[in-house]
Amino acid sequence: MRVLFTSRGSSGHVGPLAPFAHACLRAGHDVLVTAQRQFGGNVERLGLPLAPVDEPSRDEWMPLMGGFAGLDIDSAHRVMVGEFFAGLDVRAALPALGRLIESWRPDVIVRESWEFGSELLADRYEVPMLRVGLGLAGTEAETTELAAPALDKARAEIGLASDPAGERLHATPYMTMMPTELEDPATAVPAQTRRFRFEVNPGANELPDWWPGNDDPLVYLTFGSVAAGAHLPYYPDLYRAAIEALAPLAIRILLTVGDTEREIAELGGLPSNVHAETWVPHDDAARLADVIVCHGGFGSTLGALAHGTPLVVLPLFSNDQWANGEALARTGAGITVADDASERKVLDLPGPTTINELAGAVTAILNDPSYRREAVRVSEAMGALPPVDESVRFIEEIAGR
Repeated sequence: MRVLFTSRGSSGHVGPLAPFAHACLRAGHDVLVTAQRQFGGNVERLGLPLAPVDEPSRDEWMPLMGGFAGLDIDSAHRVMVGEFFAGLDVRAALPALGRLIESWRPDVIVRESWEFGSELLADRYEVPMLRVGLGLAGTEAETTELAAPALDKARAEIGLASDPAGERLHATPYMTMMPTELEDPATAVPAQTRRFRFEVNPGANELPDWWPGNDDPLVYLTFGSVAAGAHLPYYPDLYRAAIEALAPLAIRILLTVGDTEREIAELGGLPSNVHAETWVPHDDAARLADVIVCHGGFGSTLGALAHGTPLVVLPLFSNDQWANGEALARTGAGITVADDASERKVLDLPGPTTINELAGAVTAILNDPSYRREAVRVSEAMGALPPVDESVRFIEEIAGR
């Protein structure tokens, strides 16, 4: 069976798709993964075969980004999904993606939920389609709603029947690693939903002894793989502010800045209880940490909970980070400190009052065992889900095999 996986390719998008692609490879199926050329390295680093597609040109996206920085988080999210992901990205990718489907003839297409071009072409070429979620069911439903108008216009341009409300998108069979325990009970879940286990590395390594003779609680501070990038305004100011808020506590802090071109030296001198690295394996840190402080991204959040580690979430730049933080608070497995997403500008740093709440949130988790208890409860529920290798049967079923 030929399985085509489609993604924008940025790390937060291709990461949740990768386990399903590897599962198909282990089952002996042929796999290709599409991504924008600029993100091709993310696919190749995951050990997956790449089929690049085009990204929007600078002349196309620069006018859209001109006013982006002045938008609040909610407004920016609507623009990013409705105009960028479902508009510019789709128009750029469709030619190469269409040629690939015509020549390679996949038996089934599996897309991540913020890549939309393949959904149109699956309809055009009558190829069965599945979707892998990047977040909560509520986030997925909102994404479909925001993308539907632009995609309906694109459908008309390539001769497909109209779908103004995105009903065809909603109906796509859906796979996710998000456990039910994090979902909002008031949100309807897609009919054909399959949940699978968020896999962790059972052979996680011990961390080096960066704090000899100090056995204070370990706090892992990470804002994901992109926040320190040069295209965003967070590094080093946000990282420095978080260090200044947390370092006075009797804790050890392991900070990672991500695999970027930025230098750790930009942080300046660090307190003795703070150690910074470009990157450490998440499982190594999550298994040993007493608390993880992060931005509420998909991988960071589930990667902590899979180890039963409670979190403090400080959302940064994407609406789903606020949603994940709210879900965490519902479970009792952590605390979210956040600005109002309808007021903060998308590229502003979190306000100083919010950052100053980090110390109290970490202290509360360290002093109250209920947070760890609830995180372990979610971890056990995640561990009880079917392994991702069992997704292959679902993919084969949708493919008609």
